[in-house]
Amino acid sequence: MNIFRAQDLMRLIERYMDEASVRKVYDAFLLAADAHDGVFRKDGITPYIAHPIEVAHILADLHLDADTLCAALLHDVLEDTHYQHADLSQPFGKAVADLVDGVTKLEKDEVLTTKHAVTIASYRKMMHAMTDDFRVVLIKLADRLHNMSTLDNMKPDARRRIADETFAKYIPLARRFGMNEIRRQLQQYAFKSLYPWRSQVLEHALETYLEAHEQEHETIVQQVTDTLAVSIPNVSVFMWDKNLFRMYEQCKREGMTFHQQCGLLEIRVLVRERNECYRALGILHELYRPRLGTLNDFIATPKGGYGFQALQTTVITSAHQSVRFQIQTRDMFQVAQYGLAAQWRYPDMRTTGKAEYTQAVLGRWLAQVKELESQADNPDEFYEDMQADLFHAEVYAYTPRGDVKDFPKGATLVDFAYAVHTQVGHHCISAKVDGMERPLHTRIPHMAVVEIITDPAASPQPSWLNFVVTGRAKSYIRTWLRLQTAEAQQSLGQERLISVLRGRGCDLTSLEPERLEATLKASGYETIEALYQAIGRGDECSKLLSERLLGNLKGADTKQDTPLLIKGTTGLAIKFAACCLPLPPENILARQHQQHGLEIHRADCPHIHHLQQGDSLFSVAWAQDMVDKKFSAGIVIDVRDVRGMLHNITKSLADMDVNIEDLNITGAGQVKQDTLIIQVNDLEHLQEVMRQLKHIPNVLNVSRLTKKDSHEPHHHFHD
Repeated sequence: MNIFRAQDLMRLIERYMDEASVRKVYDAFLLAADAHDGVFRKDGITPYIAHPIEVAHILADLHLDADTLCAALLHDVLEDTHYQHADLSQPFGKAVADLVDGVTKLEKDEVLTTKHAVTIASYRKMMHAMTDDFRVVLIKLADRLHNMSTLDNMKPDARRRIADETFAKYIPLARRFGMNEIRRQLQQYAFKSLYPWRSQVLEHALETYLEAHEQEHETIVQQVTDTLAVSIPNVSVFMWDKNLFRMYEQCKREGMTFHQQCGLLEIRVLVRERNECYRALGILHELYRPRLGTLNDFIATPKGGYGFQALQTTVITSAHQSVRFQIQTRDMFQVAQYGLAAQWRYPDMRTTGKAEYTQAVLGRWLAQVKELESQADNPDEFYEDMQADLFHAEVYAYTPRGDVKDFPKGATLVDFAYAVHTQVGHHCISAKVDGMERPLHTRIPHMAVVEIITDPAASPQPSWLNFVVTGRAKSYIRTWLRLQTAEAQQSLGQERLISVLRGRGCDLTSLEPERLEATLKASGYETIEALYQAIGRGDECSKLLSERLLGNLKGADTKQDTPLLIKGTTGLAIKFAACCLPLPPENILARQHQQHGLEIHRADCPHIHHLQQGDSLFSVAWAQDMVDKKFSAGIVIDVRDVRGMLHNITKSLADMDVNIEDLNITGAGQVKQDTLIIQVNDLEHLQEVMRQLKHIPNVLNVSRLTKKDSHEPHHHFHD
């Protein structure tokens, strides 16, 4: 392996730093070398100091400042050696010591007693430090990037665990900071660590395809270059290297073959001025036939958390070659690759205003992170909200003023309202989507214009927590509900129940006392006031309770004690829908079913997406402390049709102590589909089982069963 040495680092930073800054970085190297003296990396050969040097090298390539490079060289000193914060702040300054402390993980103690608790608390600590100095994340990303490049020396299970963590935490952070070059590399390393054989086969297939079509691709690039150069001086045209991980994901998501993905040629066009982007687009559409529905103008409406800008279009050449073009100015391209760090790598950007715009966009997000942290009751809640906030945007929508908002798939109109402003979210009552009024639980359609309708007298409803998706919405709704006094919660709950009953043509005072007493007993409340308060703070669903009070819900067929799985369903018959088989902690809805009682669906289940949240749908939530409870989950395993595959799969599941409820094998030819219904603890357990199955030789893919299967589970759950 080619090791980047300290003298190489010094020569690199001498190109853009003054003498005093170079000396400061060198002094940091000397301290780090002394602190890690005699320590080696996992291979037992490479001195440990090589790692911080490589981390500093990654950041020096971005032309980061001296303090950031000092912190990069010292980033493991507080965690792994006897040095303290004061030992770093005295020679290098408080900023350097704080940066190092920000990336230093916590350890187990009397409070943090588990590995999970340590991980979540360390994440919150890092994000808190990031809101004070965003360079903390730049160092952490560089640290993770070098560690991912050296995973070959670790055991397979450790490689998979680190790769999973990279996908969950660091790739979303790289995206949020606009560090797409680093994100791309992290994706490639993590993909190879999770699926070494699969990535090798796909990489070979891609190389073979590109070699076979090299000449025709070069011809297209030259034709585009010659045509654009006539009208646009200094234009740059080049092919874009394909991201193997993204190709693999698109194949799974869109049902495309890998060969189809290979066949889409991607070309970048770089120009000097913004108006030249539009001129280039017009020329390309005259040169080739554009595909309808593929034009995106992200110059007029920048997307993402860092202001990504580009024109995107897909065309068909006369030889039937599909070509996806991305047209940008050079500043736009630099921001798209390096995000906030582009202002250091390309100092000329600072005179264009682009750097200030990018930093302002990121600054707004950092302020939002600080708000989320201040409102979270505990590290787990903060981590959940942050993961939702960092989720990859799949849906874009417009405000009436033309501002673009991006959301994860499944986000609702309440999420949109809170994305506009906290007070808009708190007082929203409905929304207009492309001019048509829609209820608040409606999912945001892609590229729709959304107008939120508010009422000053309206306030957040506890049931919203059962369908909102974004961390921002969840955090603000929870905070508002917590701030209400017990009296306010009781009043809110009473208003909600009376309103729902009135909508059913009933008055609370007209209910039979026996029915009210039975409902209170079944729900676990001694007084009606306690029930009101539970509704007001979001512990009970007013709509579900109204149906129970009216006697419209089917009771459980057994008197046997069974664990409570869904809040507020004690004594009621419930069944988990075979079309989606929800798992905790997924967002869920209950559908009133004449035969099965309450049928529980995932909130994003397509089978109930067309239903309105009226009389037949209820917002519900999972019960707490479901210890040792098993849930049915469906998976589809694509395998090569070779001897012993079924045995290998069932043995692997048995080794993981996973029970199989049902099995069905379909498919013809060399590939079979094994559809299994298995028992798992929750969503995280299912994901771990699927990861393990993917490592069985001749298993091509493992996916979750998402449509109704004839082999549904034979048991029902009752509370």
